[in-house]
Amino acid sequence: MGHQKGWVNVGRMALLLCVLGGVGETVSPAFADEPGVDLNSPEAIRHTLEQQTGKRVKLKLQSGQELEGKISKVGSNVVVVSELSGMEFFDATVRVDQVAAVIVRVRTK
Repeated sequence: MGHQKGWVNVGRMALLLCVLGGVGETVSPAFADEPGVDLNSPEAIRHTLEQQTGKRVKLKLQSGQELEGKISKVGSNVVVVSELSGMEFFDATVRVDQVAAVIVRVRTK
């Protein structure tokens, strides 16, 4: 069966919407100071990663694996994640098209 890239992007965008703001809610105030992400853009994941440069995030990859660390650099095809949780002396380079969700801590109790 062929890979249906359009469906992957729709699923990725739906997951991103749920992670960023919840279903039926607005985007968190933490993103109010950030330039808006065009949720209809195929580059939405990359733009979200760019906005989080220098901050700690958790990346959920399409494989199901999760990486947590600080976003160091974002290119057109890859993102560099440094100070990985549990492996602080290691960095990872991840293909942007393999990121299913960007999980960002936006509030504390």
